[in-house]
Amino acid sequence: MWEQLARLHDEYLAGIPEQTLIMKIAEEFGEAVQAYIGVTGQNPRKGVHGSRDDVRRELADVLVTAGIALIAMSDGDAAEARAALDERLAAVTSRAGL
Repeated sequence: MWEQLARLHDEYLAGIPEQTLIMKIAEEFGEAVQAYIGVTGQNPRKGVHGSRDDVRRELADVLVTAGIALIAMSDGDAAEARAALDERLAAVTSRAGL
């Protein structure tokens, strides 16, 4: 996963400012929320539409975008980005008593 994210960063997004990548996470999250609203029919004007697969795809886009932003915040170093995620995941699971 990290190799693929690094390739995306290096080949397509290396010149994009960090702030743009961070804001892109919010955009992707908004798309995931909209997909969920559609699946659950929370907008009475539009009714129920879309599928759980749509929501999963949008959530995956959030993760991909966050991974690329994490690499950007690590000066393009995918190993450093991975270590940062591993460290954070360990802290969160420890706090949860796992």
